[in-house]
Amino acid sequence: MRALVFHGPGDVRVEDVPRPEPAEEGDVLVQIEVALTDGTDLKAFRRGHPVLLGPPPSPFGHEFCGIDVATGRRVVAANSAPCGACRPCTRGQETLCESLLPLLNGAYAEYLVVPERIARINLLRVPPGLRPEVAAMVESLACCLHGVAVAGVTPGDTVAIVGLGPIGLMLCACVADAGGRPVAAGGRPERRELAPLFGAVAGEPGGADVVIEAAGSVEAWDAALTLVRPGGTVLAFGGLPRDARVEVDPYRIHYEEVTLRGAFHHTPRDTRAALGFLASGAYPFEQLVTHRVGLEGVAALFADPPDDYLKAAVVP
Repeated sequence: MRALVFHGPGDVRVEDVPRPEPAEEGDVLVQIEVALTDGTDLKAFRRGHPVLLGPPPSPFGHEFCGIDVATGRRVVAANSAPCGACRPCTRGQETLCESLLPLLNGAYAEYLVVPERIARINLLRVPPGLRPEVAAMVESLACCLHGVAVAGVTPGDTVAIVGLGPIGLMLCACVADAGGRPVAAGGRPERRELAPLFGAVAGEPGGADVVIEAAGSVEAWDAALTLVRPGGTVLAFGGLPRDARVEVDPYRIHYEEVTLRGAFHHTPRDTRAALGFLASGAYPFEQLVTHRVGLEGVAALFADPPDDYLKAAVVP
């Protein structure tokens, strides 16, 4: 079969590789209908990734919708599953599960095997009528739902979202669904125009109750810390390179009791909630898919993303 293989930063190749087959009872072979690009894959393409990818050459891509070959059902899957037995899991911190790795990769291909540990917990049947490219957003949206929960957003909170990529716009929808008032901070004009579609207004809020950093840059982290009110919460959602450092004003943390929290990944509950959210039609998530490419088109798209690029549907 044909698959996109990651060989190193900036080096991905379409190759003929053996079709994967289930190796253990409970493994599920999925024929990929569509995979989606996302910001994590873009970062991995540019600089590698310490968690997402294994040692190169590595399978690539983790958001997908496809057909369970054994049953003919359309399915999606998260890219991990917690063990439920380690200390983090038993204290309710499933995103910190000691057995979470390795994460599932290989969606940029014709077929993918979902291992039993993930299939048993996080392989979900797609509701009738939900478009495959929308259903494939389940992992990203699950991360956003988890982030909003970690941030402690409550009804009536003003929540500034720093970063208006697809994740930022998904976060706007999640905040609005939680009863908050999302304000999309910064971003290009064409992205600010999308904010109302996802329940937000565009602006530069000062004194926000909660600020969510969704750009994955040191500059965005700095901006987030200036926008929060005394006693408010800043959520570090976007990941930075391992060697990155951010300066934090200790006056704000100590004297103004600002809380700085981090959010990573998703839980099985988030994954199920995300699929239901997508199926509800409450927001036009399909508008986040701005491009459609084959496997051969992924490298060029990542190397030089067009101005209007948000997410691409990758059809093997």
